Amino acid sequence: MLAVDDLRPMLGCYGDDRVQTPHIDALAESGMLFERAYCNYAKCGPSRLSLMTGLRPDSIQVYGHRDSEVEAFRNGSPDAVPISRWFRDAGYHVRSFGKIDHDGWAVAEDWSEPPSPGREGEMLEIAAENAADDSSRIAERTACPVMQSPDVEDEYLFAGRMAQEVTDLLKEGNRETPFFFAVGFRRPHLPFVAPKRYFDLYEPDESWITRQTEPPSGVPFFPWFNSDGYLGMSKKVGEPMPEKKLTREEAIAFNGFEMRSYLGVPYRGEIAKETQIDLLHAYAACVSYVDGQIGKILEQLDSSGLRENTIVLLWSDHGWHLGEMSAWGKMTNYEIATRVPLIVSAPGMEAGRTESLAELVDLYPTLCDLAGVEKPGHLEGESLLPILKDPSVSGSPVRHEYVRYNGRYHGKAIRTQQYRYVRWRNRKGELELEELYDLDADPNESGNVVSQFPAVAKRLAKQLEDDE
Repeated sequence: MLAVDDLRPMLGCYGDDRVQTPHIDALAESGMLFERAYCNYAKCGPSRLSLMTGLRPDSIQVYGHRDSEVEAFRNGSPDAVPISRWFRDAGYHVRSFGKIDHDGWAVAEDWSEPPSPGREGEMLEIAAENAADDSSRIAERTACPVMQSPDVEDEYLFAGRMAQEVTDLLKEGNRETPFFFAVGFRRPHLPFVAPKRYFDLYEPDESWITRQTEPPSGVPFFPWFNSDGYLGMSKKVGEPMPEKKLTREEAIAFNGFEMRSYLGVPYRGEIAKETQIDLLHAYAACVSYVDGQIGKILEQLDSSGLRENTIVLLWSDHGWHLGEMSAWGKMTNYEIATRVPLIVSAPGMEAGRTESLAELVDLYPTLCDLAGVEKPGHLEGESLLPILKDPSVSGSPVRHEYVRYNGRYHGKAIRTQQYRYVRWRNRKGELELEELYDLDADPNESGNVVSQFPAVAKRLAKQLEDDE
């Protein structure tokens, strides 16, 4: 199981000819590529907790990164066995490398051996001043550059060292005990750090910059303003954001504060075109760096004779805005933040592509079916096995959600083949806003059309309520 943090479908196999991802592209050629796969929550921790337990975020009730909320969920839901423990109890040797569970949320007893998430603070791993001679270092969050391209070998950074550790274990060859390795890559999560040779693959220009810079029309600020979780950080760096209702101009100025809080990007206001090009360059370089590490693992699977009897699953926990709707980062309910790459390569399954809808909560039952392991009773997703057998099969509508301002606004969405409907309620359960987008006519979700198609909105609202 290959997990990649913050990876949107900006890959060669998804039709993006700017980005060089030969190893992921080759995996796609050997498996089923899901064109319309979605996370259930566009934030690392809740998304991963949902995937690993097979429960939807509104069942888990963890919408942020508070350890106390995760502890309360686990104490109150002892039957929600995570996929790692389920496969371990089914006789698998189950290992975790890198970021699979969110930072600090892994439970050693859920794995055959204690997880290997990397050094503490691995997300903020950057190059030392003398990168050629020194090891990487963990930066202070407010003193961390937004991007770096040190002239170093792949193993200088943790992703390279982790890939080497996994390939060394795979060299042991065929096993009597089946194995389940979960390998999680942090990049292209911020800060964008990758060896220089991956930056050298690209010469981006202004054509890389999105033309979809405006937030959707017909909506207030909170559906697309993805900086509400950074109010404390904005005060810390001396650029406090308004904490109540924002004007459209104020929200655009502070949008994407997760990225803006790193050095090299303005805390507020317009981001120069040259800086945007550099950011896109760095994101692409990080994607190619991760692709290179994935390639090493896949090549070792092949040379060890394991590939022909091994399921390979690649997913990302959510998408990522690269300037679309004025946003940088994840944490919205829109297509750009919720759509993820998903590739399933399994023995005996034909390769292909499908436009059937899929969501990350479906992966737990899918892996059980593919491996011939009985499914636990608590799962809320649907197995994708029928789609893997016949890519023309239609998947069920996707549900996802996002909570703003610690519950002040809670947006629940349903995504069908044609539409996305989002219903926002406040803490009292009162309706604050409805959004409707016709993705056939407006794939960029540039305007809320709920007032133009009230019958469609009413139908999807009922479907969303029936599913709850």
